[in-house]
Amino acid sequence: MSGTPEPSGAAAGSRGGSAALRRGGNLIFLGISQAFRLGAGFVVNVIVMRALGVEPFGIYGYVTTLVGLFAFGSYMGMDRLLNAEISRDESLLPRSVAAGLLATALLSTVTAAAIVGWAWLGDGRPLVVTAAAVGALALGLRSLAMMPVASFHALRRMGLGAGGHIVGRMVLVAATLVLLQAGLDVVAVFGAQVIDALVTLGIILVVYAREVGRLPLRQGAAEVPGLLRRSVPFGLNALFTSVYLSVDVIMLQQMRGEAEVGLYRAATIVIALLPQVADTITTGVFPRMARHLGDPAAAGEELTRTARVLLAISMPAAVGGVVLAEPLVVLMGGEEFAAASVAFVIMAPMIPLRFLKNAYGMTLSSLNRQADRTRGVFWAAAFNILANLYAIPRWGAAGAAFTTLLTDVGLLLWKHWRMAPLLEGYRVLPMVARAALPSLLMGGVLLLLPPFHVLLQVAVGALVYAVLGYLVGAWHPRDLRWLRRV
Repeated sequence: MSGTPEPSGAAAGSRGGSAALRRGGNLIFLGISQAFRLGAGFVVNVIVMRALGVEPFGIYGYVTTLVGLFAFGSYMGMDRLLNAEISRDESLLPRSVAAGLLATALLSTVTAAAIVGWAWLGDGRPLVVTAAAVGALALGLRSLAMMPVASFHALRRMGLGAGGHIVGRMVLVAATLVLLQAGLDVVAVFGAQVIDALVTLGIILVVYAREVGRLPLRQGAAEVPGLLRRSVPFGLNALFTSVYLSVDVIMLQQMRGEAEVGLYRAATIVIALLPQVADTITTGVFPRMARHLGDPAAAGEELTRTARVLLAISMPAAVGGVVLAEPLVVLMGGEEFAAASVAFVIMAPMIPLRFLKNAYGMTLSSLNRQADRTRGVFWAAAFNILANLYAIPRWGAAGAAFTTLLTDVGLLLWKHWRMAPLLEGYRVLPMVARAALPSLLMGGVLLLLPPFHVLLQVAVGALVYAVLGYLVGAWHPRDLRWLRRV
């Protein structure tokens, strides 16, 4: 994969990016890819919950969170940095991607050592240490795949990365099911993640070589120090985000044990997966927003369209989650997970908060205000740790859920404050009101329904919201047309 870049390949990538800009449709590819990723993530969690039970699922959740806590170190936010830089100057592409891969390989090795060291010194159980080592390997492989995918996004050819993720996630579900059916333990679940990551990385590298060109690794090596320096604000943001999203599980495990972690993780499955829908949309918008640097009116219009769509999706999901919390949790894991519904109800309002927070973070990063984003996440992480020290010993999973909700509220307000000077014409409260009204009416309908199967209740709720939301202006067919053009 080393050597001199092929100008024709890079030019083809640029031409493809321009064609994609005219065609739009990137969100279709991203949406399909993310649907497979979300679906696979949900199915894998359900398989593990039902196959292992509460305490082993708690061990799985603890190791997953431990790997996630250190995930920032394996890529330092370089995917976002490359996306923004290549979006503005496509000639940077070959060397930047090569440098990103080399830097990620180095960082992932150091991160894997840190993960295994933490598991060994902080826990010491062979099962946990082995699972952490395998999970760290999967993390490194996934981080490598992020670098060429960032270039696809910058070129507005986002469909190029979809195939690898789709195939990889199908392999993940199949491998998880087969390995657990064979009677293997938690380590097998992380082994399935390694297989997924290998397949995904292999396909993405083949697509990159075919569609863009060779990777000039020798030239990229010279770019690594500068890339690492520029990635520091992005990496710190990823670090602080990891802390405030993950520290509650680590503290729960230390203070209350694996059973409490299992219940908490069960409550957070949907809460954690749904914001990836927002990430799909903001990933598509990111290169467009990066081009609005210095144009507050255009940036405000872009964010208004994005936030309107995100609220139209997330508000009914939050209300439905509050109303249907217990049957949803029981559907996923069985009656032994019913107690997780309390934390689920507390965290359901986080869904629209995280959707908007994702859009605000995208706006700050793409408009060269990553430092503001990073400072906000730092204070969020500090607050979350202090709040959990008080709440978790007293209220366990419910306390952790409430502190996370408070943290999300504070971080959203911070990002809105720091983002406001960059925009003109952005008004979020009217959009919130338009999405909240039909969502609350939908919740009232769900409360009046007889207790039939929860999936049918979800379908009825979605239909009610679709009609009421259109009538009050929470969503409009022109939103779908805009999404197709992204």
